[in-house]
Amino acid sequence: MSERGRYIVIEGNDGTGKSTQVERLTKQLQVEGFPAIMIEEPGSEDPDKATPVANHLRKIIKDGSLVRDPEINLALFSAARRELWQQKIAPALAKGAFVLSARNYFSTLAYQGRGEGLDEQHILDLTELYTDPRYMKPDTMVILTLDDEAERAKRIAGRGELETPDTFESKGSDFQAKVNRAYIDLANEYGIETIACVDPETGHNKSIDEIQAEIRNVTLLSWLQE
Repeated sequence: MSERGRYIVIEGNDGTGKSTQVERLTKQLQVEGFPAIMIEEPGSEDPDKATPVANHLRKIIKDGSLVRDPEINLALFSAARRELWQQKIAPALAKGAFVLSARNYFSTLAYQGRGEGLDEQHILDLTELYTDPRYMKPDTMVILTLDDEAERAKRIAGRGELETPDTFESKGSDFQAKVNRAYIDLANEYGIETIACVDPETGHNKSIDEIQAEIRNVTLLSWLQE
């Protein structure tokens, strides 16, 4: 591992198991003797995975009862990213640690850009203004795909009932289809590795272990190529 640390991102639509996979990979790296921390964007229910400011912004972002336009969503996400970059990600990378994140700005490209119609270059410009070139280009990124709306809805329903509707999880199937397509298209356009949660040929729902093994293969290959 280089002294500059490694910034690793796992992306994908809601219900793809990003946080589970990031947490498992982080723990595995720690067991193997590597300094590693986990981040959840735009915040987390676990205070160790974000900051109080980011967690407060997350509550606003996820509260579907607060009606707002896509530009406000972009502003809220950008503020949370600046906080996480400055307070969590950049300091850990400077110490040579692995920083593994569930989501980064690709979520905004998918949701606010191709889902809600914001200009993609505008998203990129504002994100870079609020973060850093290093944030914009993770060392490794993997996108988890789940092109099965019934399975996605089933996974989200398994989390239990929320006090308020989730801003994005509660949107209809047309919006979810846009986001699913956006992630696949973005992966192709940016040359990012994808891992399907459901085998497209057999319809088999891959286990957490199977997906984790595929993620390890991608990330290990990236490390070895340095």
